[in-house]
Parts: sequence; structure tokens; C-alpha cells
Amino acid sequence: MTPNWFVAWPVSGADQWLAELESQAPGGLRFLASKDLHVTLAFLGRYEPGLAKKISSLLKGLPLKEIGVSPDRLIALPQPRRFSALSFTLGAGRLEVEAQIAKWRDRICREAGAAIDTRAQLPHITIARPERRIGESDRDIALTWIEEIPSQSSVTLRLERPRIYTWAEGGGDSRYVQIEE
Repeated sequence: MTPNWFVAWPVSGADQWLAELESQAPGGLRFLASKDLHVTLAFLGRYEPGLAKKISSLLKGLPLKEIGVSPDRLIALPQPRRFSALSFTLGAGRLEVEAQIAKWRDRICREAGAAIDTRAQLPHITIARPERRIGESDRDIALTWIEEIPSQSSVTLRLERPRIYTWAEGGGDSRYVQIEE
């Protein structure tokens, strides 16, 4: 199966925050490694290795910068009863991230030959996914847990300059790998 690729801001400064959340979490969830946390700028679909250098060069030429953000509310995506991800929406920094997505997403997709994403923007940081065989009871407990998590607006994270990612191969601790060109 051909992996997907995407452009995203890597999240830094999340190690301790993520470890604390994971220590409080109910069973049935797989937490991402802190180095896998990101906010997607543009989803590019099936990975096209021949275009990696072109997209890398494009990103270097765009006036994209680091952005300070705070996570806000933990939500279940795409919908609570059938979630495949637990993600934090953004509080502080959200408007700046949305503006950068609105300004650059379509151009990045066009340059990569990817379909233009017409969904409404929802910048978020996915922190966990349900285990493959999560039971209904664990799913309900996880949904109750996310409702009890207060806004994380006092947490300060940094979105680094956007990079290109694809899926990591193998069963290591990382879900994603940065494509270096």
C-alpha cells in the first residue's frame, strides 16, 4: 500500500504535557509519541517521491514561520461515537494557523498534484487513537474522559516551520517520518 504524505507544523514543547495526559488516560487508547505531534497544513494524498524535492523547495521559499499555540479542548474526531482520533483544538494561535492554511494550502496541493481540500479548517493536534479492537465500554469511558479534560490554554506549545511527512514503516514508536530533501 502506498503511504500518504502531508505538510505539517511539528509541535515542540509537548513532552511533559503529553506524558501527564497519558498517565491520566483510560485504557483502550494508543498515544502518539511527542515527536509525532503536528498540525496539518496540507494533506497531499498518495506519496509521490518524485515531487518531494519540489515541495521541499516550495516550502523553503514560502514565508512560513514558527507559531506559538495553546491547546484548547479535547475532542473525538471525526465523530464521537465512531472516533478514530482524540485531538486538541487550538486556542491561542488558532487564527494565525487558520490564516496560514487559507493562504498556502491550495498552492501546496496544486504543486503536489493533490486534490484541493474543500473541508472547513479545523487545526488540531491529535494526541491519541483508539486501539484497533477497542470495546464499546472502553470507547464510552474515553468519551467521558475527554469531557472531563479542562481547556489546556495554560499550556504553551510551539509549531515549528512546516515540514513534509509520510507514514513511518515498521512497528517502531513513531507513526510518522519527516521527508528530508
